[in-house]
Formats: sequence, structure tokens, C-alpha cells
Amino acid sequence: MQNSKKDLTITKSKSRWLWTWNEPESVPAVIPKSKTGALSLKAKLANVDAEKAVARAYQIELARTKAIGEAMYKLGKALRYTFASSSRQVLLRTESARRRFEPGYRVN
Repeated sequence: MQNSKKDLTITKSKSRWLWTWNEPESVPAVIPKSKTGALSLKAKLANVDAEKAVARAYQIELARTKAIGEAMYKLGKALRYTFASSSRQVLLRTESARRRFEPGYRVN
């Protein structure tokens, strides 16, 4: 049963997560021998990862905001046409009723 779940995932990964937490280039090829140098390098690479993650989140939010704005615009447009259609229908029915019941009103 465990194998069938792994086959259904979108990406093939060794961990149970669907996405990777580290960028491929953030794994150092050569780790400095000194502990301070190694920690400094890891911090630098972690900052690069964080900047890329923030940039991705920013782009996703821009796309989401654009989609919401587009949906609001289209809803407003649909509402405007609905009101125009409804008011025209009321006007035409009123005119028809006046022609029917008022003598001499706009006889065509």
C-alpha cells in the first residue's frame, strides 16, 4: 500500500514531502573545513533560498491579485449589462402598457 501512494505523487522525491525545501544549487559542493566557514557558507546559501522563496511567493501573490481584479472587473461588467437590460425591459413594458391603456399616446 505504501508503494501505491508513492506512485501517485506528482514528483519523485526521496522524502515524504511533495516539494523540495532546498534549491539544488544551495547544497554546497565543497564544505570548508572550519566550522565557522561551513556555517557561514550554509547561512549564505540559506539566504539565497529564502530570497528565491520570497520572490516566488511575491509572483504567486501578483498572479492571484491579478486574477481577483480581473474577476471583479468582469463581475462589474456583467452587473452593468444586467442593469441595462433590466431597465430597458422595464421601460419597454411601461411604454407598451401606456400605449395600450392611454388613448393617443405615441400611436405608431
